[in-house]
Amino acid sequence: MGRDSRNERGAALIEMALLTPILLLLVVGIWTTARAWNVHNTMDHAVREAARYGATVDPWTTGSSTDTCAGASSEAAIRCAADEQLNASAINPALVDTTCIELSTNPCSVENATGNDKVAVLLTYPNYQLDFVFFSVSIDLSASAVSRHES
Repeated sequence: MGRDSRNERGAALIEMALLTPILLLLVVGIWTTARAWNVHNTMDHAVREAARYGATVDPWTTGSSTDTCAGASSEAAIRCAADEQLNASAINPALVDTTCIELSTNPCSVENATGNDKVAVLLTYPNYQLDFVFFSVSIDLSASAVSRHES
């Protein structure tokens, strides 16, 4: 009986050595994917806020005096509203590209945006890096929103 227990010594250590890289890959993969999901949700929120800003505050003429984005051109003021949301979530706005900011009846050729004047905002985060333990993947994140212009 004592001899069998000696043959088992170190088995737990070997099993842990074999499973640790797999567990590490799973944990880091879950964390990295969750961060990418968070960045995408933040971009969705930022474009919604920017489209709402463009539809209600009317930066197409002038901004309000209490507004932090006032005084800029209309597209720059709307992008400023999106940048504020990105900054609040620790996302560098310089890494996020403005694909389109437009006021028209069919802005940025967004589907189902015909009818009255609408404001559309499209942002992309090109080459977002998903860094896993043993490899890295680059993806493009994008977000868009359309709001009816309150004229």
